[in-house]
Amino acid sequence: MKNSVYTFFLSLLMFSCQLNVEPPQAFGPIPTEEQLSWHEMEYFSLVCYGLNSYTEEEWAYGDVNPKLFNPSDLNTDQWAKVASEAGMKGLILVAKHHDGFCLWPSKLTDYSVAATPWKDGKGDVLGDLAKSCEKYGLKLGVYLSPWDRNHAEYGQPEYVDYYYEQLEELLTEYGDIFEFWIDGANGGTGHYGGANENRSIDRIAYYNYDKIFDIVKSHQPNAVIFSDVGPGCRWVGNESGIGGETNWNTIDREGRFPGDSDPNFLKYLQTGKKDAEAWVPAEVNTTLLWPKAWYHHTGHQPRSLANLMDLYYTSVGRGSPLNLGIAIAPSGKIRDVDARNLLKFKEQRDREFRVNLIEKANISVSDTRGNARQFGAKKLKDTDAGTYWASSDQVNEASIEMNFNSPVSFNRLLMQEYIALGQCIHTFKFEVEIDGKYQTITEGTTIGYKRLLRFPNVESKKARLSLKTDAPCLTLAEIGLFNAPLLVDDPVLIKGIDGTVFFRSVENVTTYFALGEKVDREEFKAYVHPLKLADGATIHYFAKENDGNYASEVITEHIGIARDKWKAVSGSESQKAIDGDNRSFALSKSGDIVIDMGKEINVSGFSYLPRQDGQKEGIIFDFEFYLSDNGRDWGKATHTGTFNNIENNPISRHIKLKEPTKARFIKLLAKSDVRRSGLASFADIQIFQRNN
Repeated sequence: MKNSVYTFFLSLLMFSCQLNVEPPQAFGPIPTEEQLSWHEMEYFSLVCYGLNSYTEEEWAYGDVNPKLFNPSDLNTDQWAKVASEAGMKGLILVAKHHDGFCLWPSKLTDYSVAATPWKDGKGDVLGDLAKSCEKYGLKLGVYLSPWDRNHAEYGQPEYVDYYYEQLEELLTEYGDIFEFWIDGANGGTGHYGGANENRSIDRIAYYNYDKIFDIVKSHQPNAVIFSDVGPGCRWVGNESGIGGETNWNTIDREGRFPGDSDPNFLKYLQTGKKDAEAWVPAEVNTTLLWPKAWYHHTGHQPRSLANLMDLYYTSVGRGSPLNLGIAIAPSGKIRDVDARNLLKFKEQRDREFRVNLIEKANISVSDTRGNARQFGAKKLKDTDAGTYWASSDQVNEASIEMNFNSPVSFNRLLMQEYIALGQCIHTFKFEVEIDGKYQTITEGTTIGYKRLLRFPNVESKKARLSLKTDAPCLTLAEIGLFNAPLLVDDPVLIKGIDGTVFFRSVENVTTYFALGEKVDREEFKAYVHPLKLADGATIHYFAKENDGNYASEVITEHIGIARDKWKAVSGSESQKAIDGDNRSFALSKSGDIVIDMGKEINVSGFSYLPRQDGQKEGIIFDFEFYLSDNGRDWGKATHTGTFNNIENNPISRHIKLKEPTKARFIKLLAKSDVRRSGLASFADIQIFQRNN
């Protein structure tokens, strides 16, 4: 009897030991708690706004009058609301860029919002944004440029003390900061209090970066510090939105500094280094605007949905958060077109990762650490990144098999390491069974926090993921398979000056259109061949996938009458206003443009687009519009008015006349332009007929 009791308790003890296997030991550098939280954010934005938004400069000289800063509708709640709805987790404000202008009323300088007409000098953009972020559940970050092209003492020790004091202001008066941004753009030409000279500094020693980092951590211990070399996170080495396909979260920082110009080091920033000394993960940054611009630039539009998804897969999909810069318009708000594209981007991400097919799979692994309860295969699909599958010690290669009861189609693979114990996996291979044999679909090197792979649709009942490591064992927190639907972007409409309109074709997507002022859904028909709209039209259009129900939003566009027979009477330069190319423009010293339409037209309205090169001179504000039968006798203006807020929003303006009037000649006269330069710019002029 005693032997039976002894045997029972011995068995119970052995079973208990099996149930409580020691977890793997951490391997190499590991992330801090704040770095782990930063990884999990995945997507946030560097918000760019200031005097640069009005001058349309990226790096201003430091001599712009602060009174130029006078937004008509600055609304940080709108910024935060758009960001939150777009799936972002934080906003990093460029509180001071290289021009030295401060978006908070710094007690240390007169070059700030306190010197502007906005709110009679009592405004605080950073303070407003801090409240808005709290309201919409976002984290707040700040960027304080170490270079200051306005400050008279830049280059001297006194300026460095000034910078430290500004840093104290930012870090002690605006609540919790999740990321502090600093870069290596330092020294060069500048205003410098009126000196207007070139000043160079010792880029390594001048600022004493270690002291800057100590100040940040003393006031904001949870802040992740961004720079070329961290210490919290590193620049990825480009502003293209592309992280390395091989992306180690570790680098060697010794002897490196922000602004290090070694080209080999920049390449190293993209890939990181296996077995390096410090956990300094890469942050991928680029801008929403294209061509790339951090600050508002006339004519720059948001990236296409397809391009935004490419950025997602080359950033978050390679283990790095995406920092997508938003340029605030001079009005003080995110433009509607930018907001719309950000929300479309969120919708597409949700569509692609809505259903994880792995939930239906039976998963088996070639090796498990101890017992399945702690580190078994089920941890790979429990949707909890805090749990993980692990192999036994000294098992450096393992495979994970996914078996479905019936064939499933998929085109996306998700993998996540349990990075709290470090980054271990250095190669992976994903295969599916086709005709009884495994075929490689995709393979690569690192996984890290997250890896997302795209590939053509495959259908199979079985899939296998093989992993290798040099670490003592393998860990993997999550795995996912998804059948992402077709990406349906807005149709691209192309207009010829002869009135021909066509849409770019996209595989497996059909464009639908309808003509007229007001149309019902049933009036739309599939686009097949180019449209002849020489008399002009109002066209509505959208795209729809051929094998599903998803469709883009309906876009409405006004198309003027054909212009291939038009002649600019006011000179050959003026022909640029009717050439169909919005990048070219006529600049008139007389302030007007006269056009012969070649025949009598029953004019019901016109549209005007100013220059799109970012310059303001000649953007018409007050105008008069004339019609004539012969181009000599103009009489009284047919229409007078203003293009309201066109300086801040220089898009095409469509003006309807009170009564349609027959004429062959038109004249648009600038009574004033937004810069009072006496010039008038004309990038595009269109004329509309009655009922169009």
